[in-house]
Amino acid sequence: MGETKLQRWVNHLSQSELPIFKYSLVAITTITAREDTSNNELSGAILKDINLTARILRLSNSYVYNPSGTRVNTVTNAVMLLGFNLVRDISISLAVIDTLLKGNKETHVMKLMARTFHAAVQARAIAELKRDESPEEVFIAALLYNIGELIFCCVDTQSSEKLIDSRLLVTDDQYKKMQRDILGFTFNQLTEKLTNDWQLSSLLNETIHNKAHRNSRCQHISHGNAIAAAAEKGWQSPETINELTSLAKHLDKSLKEVTSFVHKNVETAVKVAQEFGARDAAEFIPSLDKTFANNSVPPELEEQDEFLMPDHMLQLSILRELSGILNKKPALGSILTMVLEGIYRGIGMDRAVLVFINPAKTEARAKIALGSDGQTFQQQFVFNIDMKSPNLIQQMLIYNRSYWIKDNEDDQKLLTRNMQNTLNCKNFFIAPITVENKTVGFFYADRQPSNRPLNNESFESFKHFAHEACIAIKFIKQN
Repeated sequence: MGETKLQRWVNHLSQSELPIFKYSLVAITTITAREDTSNNELSGAILKDINLTARILRLSNSYVYNPSGTRVNTVTNAVMLLGFNLVRDISISLAVIDTLLKGNKETHVMKLMARTFHAAVQARAIAELKRDESPEEVFIAALLYNIGELIFCCVDTQSSEKLIDSRLLVTDDQYKKMQRDILGFTFNQLTEKLTNDWQLSSLLNETIHNKAHRNSRCQHISHGNAIAAAAEKGWQSPETINELTSLAKHLDKSLKEVTSFVHKNVETAVKVAQEFGARDAAEFIPSLDKTFANNSVPPELEEQDEFLMPDHMLQLSILRELSGILNKKPALGSILTMVLEGIYRGIGMDRAVLVFINPAKTEARAKIALGSDGQTFQQQFVFNIDMKSPNLIQQMLIYNRSYWIKDNEDDQKLLTRNMQNTLNCKNFFIAPITVENKTVGFFYADRQPSNRPLNNESFESFKHFAHEACIAIKFIKQN
């Protein structure tokens, strides 16, 4: 019966229109569920959400994830540098955290989120001290440890209030029994189910299944959570002293050394929570006679405008980043995705599309579409190619040149009826992608959704990005 109730609740959560299931989260969890998902598909899914893009880039350039200080300007490069799994889990964590921050400011939720960040930082520090192969994987698993309870408290407030009211009066085992009695399942079971459905950390599953005694990595997470929970009762409380003693045994250190080590991690936990945008939650991390009173939201975490403005410095940074990765011999898809990102974010276009042409040159089909209603636009962006009669794609293939289509009779004659209906735009750019003197696709960009005008400067930048893509591809092929 408990499993039935759990499945019913998860189904309700998945099928509802809660903010947590906005496009970016659905897209990321859907594509990463496949074994053959590429870095470029993950980058494309992130780039379709302007706010998520900004947050990923901010974290990619933070000391937490980028201690070397190597500047990361594109999501494409972030995925290459940090790794597919880490960026995926950060993206999903951010989507969840953003929803909780916007949808619920209840003290219990903020305290639980504070414990989550505190536990994650302590767990990662423990993993680093033990020379773990991937401390970031430990961090993410610990960060998601309470995801079941966090989401439930934000969705089913009536049931959660019954539990919260009694939380401080009962032991952990009694609290789990109350969960079963009231909900029909425990929060750990909900976390496990959501972790499976969203293709999250296998390490988290191992930890939830109480395999910590067989896996030192699970022990890092368990100790991190235990320290964070005990600290809420006071740094000098018997519970905290007991957990510090246990951790000292795990680390083979003295109690004094471990106490100093744990205390040093507290300020880092506050900074990490703030970097993730959880400034209110950071207030509840048990401090060591310090206060963190800055409740303001930094500009980079504010809601981004729906439409992007041209950014010349970003254009230069992305082009420099493109040159910098060539010696690493990136895949063709990574180069093209990075260039598409430069066109979209750097030039400030409303819609930017990477299009491939089949070898027979009979069809042009979108591979990635960024910007306004990108998913639908990508699905619709499929055109048959007629090489016998004059049309835009045919002309581009023959002359291998870029076009700025304008609202005049001559240009509009080049658009087939299908293109007119699909694009619903009379002003746009296209530029060919050439590999070994063969046009294999093209870039498309417009500002139709915002109705902002195109200009010569934007067109020159657009052509430059497309040209640099072809140069990069040629370099990779020759080396």
